[in-house]
Amino acid sequence: MTTNILAPFSVNENTSTFYVNGRLFEMNDNVITEIEKTSDSNMNTAIAAFESFEFSNEKVTWFSGSSKFVYSLTEGTFTNNGTLIAEGTFTNYAVSSGLVRYENKGTAELFASLPTLVENFVVLDFAATFEGNSNTVNIFKIEEKVYVSRFNNDNKIGKFFEATANEASTYITEQTGENAYSFLTELLEGEEANQAEKALTIETYQDMVAFLKDQRGLLASADKSITEIKAADTLINEEISSWEAKISELQA
Repeated sequence: MTTNILAPFSVNENTSTFYVNGRLFEMNDNVITEIEKTSDSNMNTAIAAFESFEFSNEKVTWFSGSSKFVYSLTEGTFTNNGTLIAEGTFTNYAVSSGLVRYENKGTAELFASLPTLVENFVVLDFAATFEGNSNTVNIFKIEEKVYVSRFNNDNKIGKFFEATANEASTYITEQTGENAYSFLTELLEGEEANQAEKALTIETYQDMVAFLKDQRGLLASADKSITEIKAADTLINEEISSWEAKISELQA
C-alpha cells in the first residue's frame, strides 16, 4: 500500500481536479467522478510534466542521455549530475551544450517550467494505491464515502465506482492480494472490522519482532563471554519467541 500520493491537482471555484495513475478525476462536494479531460491549461501542463519526468515528494528527475537533470522541490534549484545550473538558464544550458537535442527543446522547456507548476502538485492524503496481480487499485476516501479506481496493466481496462468500505476492502484483496485494513479501518463494519483489527495487531507484533531482530544483529559480533552481553542476547531471543508465539496464536 502506498499513501500520501503526489499528484497533479487544481482547484476551480467549487470543484477540484486531480490525476492519478493515468486517469483524471473531479471532486465536487465530496463526490468524485471520473472525467475524460480538463480545460485547465495549467493542469494539463502539470499532467504532461508528471508523465514526462520522475516525481518524488522532494525532487523531479529527468534522464536525458547521460545527463541526470534534477529540480529540487525543496530548494527550487536545477542541477545536472549534481552541478548547479544558474537560475533561469535551464533550457538554453541544456540545448546549447548539446545535452538535449534541439528536437527535444519542448521537453526541456517543460522541465524548466517546473517552478511555476509546483502549486499544481499536492500530496493526496485521501488516497491510497494497492498493486498486485497486474492490477493497480486506487482508493479515495472522502469522509464516509469510498471510491475505487482499478486499472488492469495487461488488458488496459479500467473501472471506477463508489463502494462501501467493506466492499472496497474485499475488492482490493481479490484484485491485488493486498489488504486495505489500515487505510479503511475506521469505516469497516462487522466481521471485516474484526479481521482488520486482528491484521493490524499482527502487523504491530511483526514490527516488534523485526526491531528485536535488528537489536540481536547488533550483538552478533559482540563477545558472548561477557555476562551482560550473553544475558542481553538471551533476553532478546526470549522476547522474539514470545512475540512470534502471539502472532501464531492470532493467525491460527
